[in-house]
Amino acid sequence: MSQAFQSPGFAALAAGRAVETRLVDDRWQAVAWDLGTGRRRVVTDRPGGVHLSEIEPDGGAIWWFDADGAGVGRWRREPFAGGAGGEALPGVPPGRAYGVAFDRTGALAAVAVGVEDASYCYVGPPAGAARPIGAVPGYLGLADLSPDGRLLALGGQPDGDDAVVLWPTGARAGDPLRLGGNGGSRLWPIEFNPLAATEPELLLVVEEDERYTVATWRADTGLRRHPGLSFDSQISAGWYRGPREVLVQHERAGRSRLLLADLGPSARPRSAGAREIRTPGGTIHDLSCAPDGTLHCVWSRESTPPRPLVLRPGTEAAGHPGPDRDDTVRSRRWTPRSYGRIHSFVSTPAGPGPWPALFLVHGGPATHDRDSYDPRVNALVDHGYAVVRTNYRGSTGYGARWQHAYGHRVGLAQIEDLAAVRAELVADGTALAERTGLCGFSWGGYLTLLAMGAQPELWSLGMAAQPIADYPAAYRSTTPALRELDRQLFGGSPEEVPERYRAADPRAYVHQVRSPVLLVASRTDERCPPGQVAGYAADLRRLAVPHELLWVDGGHYSRRTADHRSVLAAMVRFAGRVWPAPLPRAPRGDRPGVPAESTEGGEQP
Repeated sequence: MSQAFQSPGFAALAAGRAVETRLVDDRWQAVAWDLGTGRRRVVTDRPGGVHLSEIEPDGGAIWWFDADGAGVGRWRREPFAGGAGGEALPGVPPGRAYGVAFDRTGALAAVAVGVEDASYCYVGPPAGAARPIGAVPGYLGLADLSPDGRLLALGGQPDGDDAVVLWPTGARAGDPLRLGGNGGSRLWPIEFNPLAATEPELLLVVEEDERYTVATWRADTGLRRHPGLSFDSQISAGWYRGPREVLVQHERAGRSRLLLADLGPSARPRSAGAREIRTPGGTIHDLSCAPDGTLHCVWSRESTPPRPLVLRPGTEAAGHPGPDRDDTVRSRRWTPRSYGRIHSFVSTPAGPGPWPALFLVHGGPATHDRDSYDPRVNALVDHGYAVVRTNYRGSTGYGARWQHAYGHRVGLAQIEDLAAVRAELVADGTALAERTGLCGFSWGGYLTLLAMGAQPELWSLGMAAQPIADYPAAYRSTTPALRELDRQLFGGSPEEVPERYRAADPRAYVHQVRSPVLLVASRTDERCPPGQVAGYAADLRRLAVPHELLWVDGGHYSRRTADHRSVLAAMVRFAGRVWPAPLPRAPRGDRPGVPAESTEGGEQP
């Protein structure tokens, strides 16, 4: 079994049981973990892998989502120790997984699924008949089920009227309560307090006035912010062990930090001073809390592949990794502009430059490149390239203004930032002006194609995997969740604001592309559908632009690491043909293979 994993999911009422989603024979599978014996049992053997797994609170059974290549499927359930399994909640139709949750004891489960253009919620006893709660058009993700099983918390558009939807589960319950994010604020529901003694208490994050603040909601008190837990860039949060203890993960300029605070008595909310939990820097990719209070993290930094890290708040626990031996030269760049500074991570071979430079453009856009390990960087540096990872406007981790304050100039603002960083790296002797290119996955692939047409004089190579190549066509064919995201980005649909989509559409600039392009697409990709990529490739063919179109399996985000390795190998070959590269460095024997997370899907959910 390969040592690649996500953080475990622990059974709240069975301290010795957990579930993991781990790489098994090059595919992600659900694995039952008995902490007492250390034994791990592989639960699933799906050819396409498994992306989501959960464990019931009493540890009695494992749930896993059985999806096809397009992400449509059902939750299935199997006893922790093995044995006959079946549908986890019979009666729920096949759909996209929009969330799963359990009440305090596990006697009641809730799921949300996306079917066509609507979200459906169901509750029922595990392995028992599902009872429908309701349906709404568009996307609503299930955040949690209250400990008493009486209330669902769902999240919609963060700045819309349905930012938070609180839906009673009773057969005769009334209409759901909606908490809106209107008036310049955004709301995200996180989870209910598992130790709330009376009324359900929901934890949330509120963005307003360019701050991100922890908040709570109760029926008797409404929404209350905790100003002692307010930050200048993005956070995530969760309840910790005590009745009102909260764990916060703060992302800033590509690094993570963890803080622990006590909200105080619910009758008189206060925010005690948050204390920081010592970490080794870098990035915490995933995090879960065991019943005994230990934090199980998946951690990495630029020179260190992802590895498990166990933290014990309140102690100075050993086990923090030491420095790594790495002959790649790594630096951080801040490129000044009138609207702020653009942050980039730059990796180069040892020795003097300039080098041919590839911008590895992240997806999202609501994510960011981090001080974290990316095997694509090492592979490209080993072949003689400088690799640039730029957190353009729209990226998280730099505050609300950086993420949102570029109007509705979708794509155009981002490629302006890429061009500014390129100019600086050419000027300081890092990058060869005649050999700078772009490589991106998903929304990063979209920016690659947009820049290749809108800035043809700057880029001599473009490689785009699972991209948006025709924005209006992609909007019409993608998932409801991504149409919601596009409406936020553009301020409406292609019918409502056609000029904005036209300005941001790679296909509108395809007649200006002059350099070679590699396109990678999947016929089962429902996020960035194949038809619009094929149409873009047909345009390149008609215009006699050198290009390749590579069809791959696995949908938008393959769960097989071999698929990711093959795409990376194709990109290295393509770049080598376009730019006859310097003699590559000998590959290092300690380099692991490309894990599944390296081909960035970007968009959420």
